[in-house]
Amino acid sequence: MKTFHLIIALLLSFPAAFAQDYRAKLQGIVTDSTEAAIVGAKVTIRNTGTGVTATRTTGDNGAYLFDNVEPGTYVVTAELAGFSTQAQEGVLVQTRADVTVNFQLKPGAVVETINVTAQAVSLQFNTSTRELTIDRKMLMELPVKARNPFTLALLDPAVVSRYTAEKNPFFMWSSSLMDVGGNTSRKNDLLLDGAPLQIGPKGSYAPPMDAVQEFSIQQNSVDAEFGHSAGGTLSVSMKSGTNEIHGTAYYFGRNPSLNAVVNPITRTRNFVRNHIWGGTAGGPIKKNKLFTFMTYEGWRTKEPRDAIRTMPTDLERTGDYSKSLTRSGALRTIYDPVTTVLNVATNTASRQPFAGNIIPASRIDPTSKRIMQDIWGPNNPGDDLSGSNNFKASYPWPMKNANFSNKTDWMITDKLKVFGRYSQFKTTLDQGNYTPNNSRAMPNDNGGIMNSRNIAGDAVYTMSPQTVLNFRASYAMLEDDYSAPEYAVGEKGLAEFWPNNPWYTPYTKDMPLVYYPNVIVNGQTASTFGKGSYWYQHPHHYSVSGKASHQRGSHYIKVGAEYRYHVGIGIFPNLMNWNFYPTSTANTYLSPDTALSGDAYASFLLGVVDNNSVARGYPFQTMRSPFIGTFIHDDWKVSRRLTINIGLRHEWESGPYADNDIFSRYLDLSAPNPAIQKAPPVIPSDLLALSTPKYNGAWVFTDSNNRKAWTTPKNIFLPRLGMAFRVNDKTALNIGFARYVVPVVSGDANGGANTLAACIWCPGFSQTSNPLPNVEGRPQAYLSNPFPASSNPLQLPIGKTLGQYTNVGNPANWPSQDYHPQINDRINFTIMREIPGQFKVDATWFINVGRYVPHDQPMNMADPNLGYTYKAQLSQNIANPFFNYLTRDVFPGDLRNQATVTRGRLLLPYPQYSTLTMNNVGNWRSRYQALQLRVQRTYSAGASILFAYNYNQERNEAYFNDLQTYVNQVFWLGSNNARHRATIAGTYDLPVGKGRKIGSAMHPVLNGIIGGWQFSGIYTYRSGEFLRFPQADVVGTPEISNPGPAMWFNAAAFKVPTPFTPRTNPYQYSSITGPIFWNLDGTVSKIFPIRERYKLEFRFEAYNLTNSLMWANPVLSVGNSLFGRSTAQATTNRGREMQYTLRFQF
Repeated sequence: MKTFHLIIALLLSFPAAFAQDYRAKLQGIVTDSTEAAIVGAKVTIRNTGTGVTATRTTGDNGAYLFDNVEPGTYVVTAELAGFSTQAQEGVLVQTRADVTVNFQLKPGAVVETINVTAQAVSLQFNTSTRELTIDRKMLMELPVKARNPFTLALLDPAVVSRYTAEKNPFFMWSSSLMDVGGNTSRKNDLLLDGAPLQIGPKGSYAPPMDAVQEFSIQQNSVDAEFGHSAGGTLSVSMKSGTNEIHGTAYYFGRNPSLNAVVNPITRTRNFVRNHIWGGTAGGPIKKNKLFTFMTYEGWRTKEPRDAIRTMPTDLERTGDYSKSLTRSGALRTIYDPVTTVLNVATNTASRQPFAGNIIPASRIDPTSKRIMQDIWGPNNPGDDLSGSNNFKASYPWPMKNANFSNKTDWMITDKLKVFGRYSQFKTTLDQGNYTPNNSRAMPNDNGGIMNSRNIAGDAVYTMSPQTVLNFRASYAMLEDDYSAPEYAVGEKGLAEFWPNNPWYTPYTKDMPLVYYPNVIVNGQTASTFGKGSYWYQHPHHYSVSGKASHQRGSHYIKVGAEYRYHVGIGIFPNLMNWNFYPTSTANTYLSPDTALSGDAYASFLLGVVDNNSVARGYPFQTMRSPFIGTFIHDDWKVSRRLTINIGLRHEWESGPYADNDIFSRYLDLSAPNPAIQKAPPVIPSDLLALSTPKYNGAWVFTDSNNRKAWTTPKNIFLPRLGMAFRVNDKTALNIGFARYVVPVVSGDANGGANTLAACIWCPGFSQTSNPLPNVEGRPQAYLSNPFPASSNPLQLPIGKTLGQYTNVGNPANWPSQDYHPQINDRINFTIMREIPGQFKVDATWFINVGRYVPHDQPMNMADPNLGYTYKAQLSQNIANPFFNYLTRDVFPGDLRNQATVTRGRLLLPYPQYSTLTMNNVGNWRSRYQALQLRVQRTYSAGASILFAYNYNQERNEAYFNDLQTYVNQVFWLGSNNARHRATIAGTYDLPVGKGRKIGSAMHPVLNGIIGGWQFSGIYTYRSGEFLRFPQADVVGTPEISNPGPAMWFNAAAFKVPTPFTPRTNPYQYSSITGPIFWNLDGTVSKIFPIRERYKLEFRFEAYNLTNSLMWANPVLSVGNSLFGRSTAQATTNRGREMQYTLRFQF
């Protein structure tokens, strides 16, 4: 015991980290025929693949325990002099399983063998962790479309994917964007052989399916060893070499001629042409000692894509809207924004239409005119009289991927075993030009590279039968870069659009490439041109870990520590975004009905850029964040029927810091602004009577003494407590509680730190400029000269030179200095039962209680009651008291460039600033609860099945409207997620053929044709999502009796909101949901024996076997002509695709 105490002390003082293990435990009790404990019995386990053995001796209570057991199939033997020897064969040990094998020895010297090869999945008699394991049989037989092992998590309906694209293994967001029992997307821990794969909020490496031994999903791990997540753990274990040489060579193919159209709405052609090939090989380097396993997989694929846009007609391209119609067939009138007149008395605004509904050629913006030359025209009449969606095209998206991995296991001695693994993939993506004029303005969103590397090493040292040490180190990296050089225009290309006006040059110096200007025409359907934001991400993740485990009597104690170090390297360029809306040419700018007037392309032709248009310059950033975790855990076997799981975990993660200290910390709103207080601006007295301005604010940067954007608490302790109770040999009751803390580096802009995104807390190093806002609906900025040097010059990146005056006159955001990471308390009550037919049935009530949920807090908000009281009076423009105010070194922002501002603008608490937002304010709550049912049967007698159902309710605190926001009052907003989810997956050997029920003596030729076939399939179902509505005036009943794609609710009940009124309508209605989603994938397969050791498998798979169309949610923009209608296919739904496979096994 002294040795164990020494080990604990060493681990707790060592700056290493504890591993989150993929290995299992195998334990049990040895008794005699009277059920008395047998002390000193020898229990041996032997891995049937590698021949590696281990031995334990039963203690005072007759119990034995093996930990760090590699997944696989084992023979377990119990023996003692004077008793018969018993052996149980075919004991399946799955990833992180806790397997119980009990023995009852009889007096005598007879060797008795008990064959349990067909044993059902064991019940959880020793742990309360909520987990689902997908075994090798299901993993290999089920139709997994994208060949990504992490997608198997979706077999658990408590898991919801937030990733809408194909889930290919090299699409690294696909593995991390999953909720596992509540909102854990981006915040799960992804593991491969226990080594971390999650890099910040993103996944990284995924092995080929043929190389995977097992996959498990932990919804709630009570074991204190697991952490660094919001509660979900997704773990893959790779195969290892054995004493026999085994392997595969395979090919997966798809051909467009076998597939249905991708989208039956648009009749998109199916370009899918897959060539996926690869192989695995594993075997001994030295039998019983040294083994190796390697795999390679290559992809040459084409994914189908479509482009649906609303394009200007030939007449509209010239400004002629005399033939342009609304959806009902009326003339779509175009109004001149410069004629806007605000009537304060009636709280309305009006405009004059263009004569003949034609924009004069002299009014067309020259830059818009140049860009229009690259914009192509329609190729169909459109979906309605308005011409919406009048351009539809389909095109292929080619990809290449090479995936390699090698794992070598070395049993150095009976006490020491190690493994090492090297894994990587490299991916290139491209996109052809689908436009009829081969336009450079086509938004190429799919080009680039995706590469990943993961290296891991592990050592297990058995000091004694009771004490085991485990150490692990790993390294993970990814490269995810957008690259489409054929669409780059460079500064020379930008000069075509802005001749003799290189206003953009201060923002282009750090950009890898400069692309075509990003133009977003926000009409009935948005049409985007050019390239806005793109990415260059090269993060690294290092992990070192260690733990010690010790069995003492009825206690199994573990202690460990873990160190992770995250480095986020990259840039997120987004040079310019120009937004154009129909509101600029509608009959009014106060809540216009754009279904009747105005057109986004007309606004574009006029060059009337919206104020939310922006030009940006971002620096390269290197963000760093270390993490330390420690734990102690005890599985206490109180009696043969009761096990208590109790543990305590501590985690600390540093606030992020950047090389060169380019981060900011906060805006100190308690510090006076000496320059403004010395010479305050002159604000009209009637406005001062409504709101007293505060001329405070001092910007605080990080520096060599305060490098972190915020400090994190150091006293975060995470208790774990569970109970596993054996009701009888076929029934178990589990109750588990586990507390988790959300990792800092897995966050986003309003929670934690997204280490892969733009440098949002780098003012002075990153810089943003906005065009001048409209004045009472009249435009002040035009595309041809968005930042005139005389009136609204581009804001320059100048580092920290402005000191406390940084961002004065601008919007700003900063992280809360009282940062507290989100805490999730997760609880499960589970009862499981083994029923006849080797089925395991369990029912669970699962709860997730979230605290310190982060959100954005507005810090410069005027009292909205003033707006609702004085209405249009506050929309009036008056002379701006900050116009050319002071000097640029103390008042540098855009506000100084505006000659006029609205009266309401001067009612802000800090009128010298624009919008102020504090991020990471962690004081909201969330709730999730679910009823979960599961029926599972591992493969036996020719069949395996998994049925799972999840009914959930989720709600989160949020602001209802601006009145509540102003007083920081929240309400419980129900989630719009689907309430019901179900999955059925299974394999079935058709009972026809040699050795089966029908035709067991069938002729070999006939058997080769109709015998020996197997079917496997996956069926998924979810109910409709609750529809989330914007602000509207609701008149009448929104529900209808027969909702469907043509209309999901009573659209006539929703009206454009009355100007100057707060929101009163609900966000969603309990009786209004969108379309359901269901899908069936199926496989038929057959294995043809060649020789004793050689087999050839043929598979034919169908994805969306029934070729069913699943609708997307309807359009929810009030005033849109398509409001209430489903016009598109669900993003995860495609027409039926067929795949054919040959796999050679040896």
